[in-house]
Amino acid sequence: MTPALEAITPDERQALNQLEAVVRQGWQGFIDVGEALLTIRDQRLYREGHRTFGDYCEQVWGWSRQRAQQLIDAAETSSTLVTTIGLYPENERQARELKEAAHVIGELDPEKQIAVAKYLQTATGSERPSTSQVRAAAEVAAAIDAHATVQHPDTGQEVKLHTLTGEQRAAAIAENVTTGTYERLQRQQQHIQDSRMQANSSGKGGWTDWVLTYAQQHLTANQELRLVLKQDASGNPTVQALVVDTESRQTIAFGDSAPYLKKAVLNLAEEVKA
Repeated sequence: MTPALEAITPDERQALNQLEAVVRQGWQGFIDVGEALLTIRDQRLYREGHRTFGDYCEQVWGWSRQRAQQLIDAAETSSTLVTTIGLYPENERQARELKEAAHVIGELDPEKQIAVAKYLQTATGSERPSTSQVRAAAEVAAAIDAHATVQHPDTGQEVKLHTLTGEQRAAAIAENVTTGTYERLQRQQQHIQDSRMQANSSGKGGWTDWVLTYAQQHLTANQELRLVLKQDASGNPTVQALVVDTESRQTIAFGDSAPYLKKAVLNLAEEVKA
């Protein structure tokens, strides 16, 4: 049932005017725009003149609800990354690419968040970390189990992580994140280089042929090319193509998510051929 129009209070109207001013003036400030849209949506400040948030976006801003949701997601992702590891995404695109990594980082305990932040700072120095570095560090940190075997930071002996004291545990986690992320990125880079060489030697050009050729020429017995289909925050279907090591369950290479299958496969092809 379509909601009816509903009067808003003077305070709500003032808030709506202020938030819309942010959107008008902040075309380049995607975080401010996304946060303003989020407030308008969650507080239903659009309800006096528009029945749904989607109607509001289309009629006031000329955006689809999906586009508005992208801006909201980018703002929420940026907020998570800033508050947890002190990382400011360079632009809206990077923020959107880091959405899943931000979700993982947001669920890490503080010790692991600090370890990820330290790794990124050490690995990149004054430069901004790449999307791949953030994703890899987040996945490595999330995979560290409390009962995992690690090297004691003082003696070098192998011990269970949960047996270490606070400072020792933090040091061990930081070392594991640093070492594990470096190794994961090296494997990804090697995979990309090998794939590029094999792709260049193949005469097949269609995207379906590329999938078959890639699987035949490059995937090992322990690797799979997967197509993951799911819904985004707006309920729209998306698909992502990725290569996974079935033994370690680690993602070796991946393309950006896309609204349809062909684009998802082409995104992966561009990643491994880059």
